[in-house]
Amino acid sequence: MADDLIQVRIGKNLVGLSGLPEVFKELVSRSWESLDAAQEELLRRAAGGNYIPPGSRDDYRRALWREFRRFRGEAVEAEATAGLEIKVMGLGCSGCQKFYQQVVNILAARVIEADLQYITSPALLKDYDVRSFPALVINGRLVLAGQMPSPAQLEKVLLAHAAPDRTPEP
Repeated sequence: MADDLIQVRIGKNLVGLSGLPEVFKELVSRSWESLDAAQEELLRRAAGGNYIPPGSRDDYRRALWREFRRFRGEAVEAEATAGLEIKVMGLGCSGCQKFYQQVVNILAARVIEADLQYITSPALLKDYDVRSFPALVINGRLVLAGQMPSPAQLEKVLLAHAAPDRTPEP
């Protein structure tokens, strides 16, 4: 089941939802009486295997419809992210966890807005073709792999991506 986990942007958050490929395959060839009916059925089926908070149903509905359209091969505008998109990848070992925590601490201390993910699932790691851990991907580009930079070096890397003219204070 973890192999079919899809990360979906719901508002400003990325949420892992399971079972979507099966739902999409079941609904892709179906015809609908209205757009609302299609979106409601998609939401209903996705909710069968995932928790969807009642107050967020409209956000999930829009996001699921966007992903369904992407699945059908339609051109879909990506949902805008706020700030940086950072992925820390590791195997869940203490070194990778420490690296992730350093990233969290720097982002919080420097008030850097970022969409941060810690990816440890082997099914998701294989999508990035990274062989050395921990690894750091910023805005889709592999920045570090197999290194444990000092907190000061890591801060310098993060600040350089957050704002190219921003440098750490001494």
